[in-house]
Amino acid sequence: MKKNKIELVYLRTFTCMIIIVTHLLTQLTLENEHIDQNSLKFLYYLRNLIIFGTPAFIMLSQLLTTLSYKQVNIQYLIKRFKYIFIPYLIMGTFYSYSEALYTASSFKHQFLENVILGQWYGYFILIIMQFFILSYIIYKINHKLFNSKVLLIASFIVQQTFLYFFNSHEQFHDAFLHYYPLSENTFILGWIFYFFVGGFIGYNYQAILSFLQNYIVIVITLAAIAYIVFITAYPHDYWNVTSFTDTLTVFNVLMFLLLLGICIHFNELMYNSVAIVSAFSFFIYLLHPIILESLFKYTSIFERHTVVFLAISLLLVLGICIGVGTFLKEFKIFRFVMGKQPYNYYMNIKQTNKTIDRDKQSV
Repeated sequence: MKKNKIELVYLRTFTCMIIIVTHLLTQLTLENEHIDQNSLKFLYYLRNLIIFGTPAFIMLSQLLTTLSYKQVNIQYLIKRFKYIFIPYLIMGTFYSYSEALYTASSFKHQFLENVILGQWYGYFILIIMQFFILSYIIYKINHKLFNSKVLLIASFIVQQTFLYFFNSHEQFHDAFLHYYPLSENTFILGWIFYFFVGGFIGYNYQAILSFLQNYIVIVITLAAIAYIVFITAYPHDYWNVTSFTDTLTVFNVLMFLLLLGICIHFNELMYNSVAIVSAFSFFIYLLHPIILESLFKYTSIFERHTVVFLAISLLLVLGICIGVGTFLKEFKIFRFVMGKQPYNYYMNIKQTNKTIDRDKQSV
């Protein structure tokens, strides 16, 4: 199982769950306009503690690419267009249609705002599509660039500089929004460091794993320090939480490394369930925003008990998304809605079962 890098299966699942929990906490906050200040602060710091979900998916995506490929061809981009971007368009279209009905607005307006401009949860797909193209270009130049510490530091400086000016200087902020046509969250320079961190980890994967196995305490300590600095050194708007900020960059990377370090120690704990969530994680990411608000109307009865609220909501979100995906998987055409991972997962199960049956017959 280790040769299949089982820790990355756990990592994808936990990252998926973190993003869902982040959106649940956001829903919980925004639906309580008269929340008391202490509860608001608690939710704010809790949300920031797990806001690394989107950066983690960027790092994981590039980690997997750099780990898996020494070279790529145009099929690398074609497959990602077919099984990532087309599902984005289809699910985004359905989301826009449902929002148009719900808000009594035009479908054209919703489609333009959400799918084209990226002003919905699915904006993440627009980010990673840009990074797939950038990754392809770098591979064509020299994939060893992912091992460049100079490039890693330069990307950190670029990202921090852009995010600092975007979030702290009103004139730059307004000028950027005036000229950049899409949602600001889709701008590649706001995430570029995470991309190169993922590439660096993938290129030096075994060395990174060895470091995490031996020195995980260092990562925990640095993450704690980074979060304390965030709490004490920066001003806070308790209603607004975002990973598109320079104040959490270091913390987000450290939390990703910490999560990877934790996943190293999982071998078979609930593995079947974890593998299913991992296989459907892309579809879960695209579907859950559509059902979240309706689901919240029920789970909000537990809002005074945060842990219970999160546990029940997370269970229902995962159950609904995986249940729907399991039915859709019976039709191959829906690989353009869910991606290929669910089909690959069940294909691997069938091959494993056939191997077991052959072994039994030979005994």
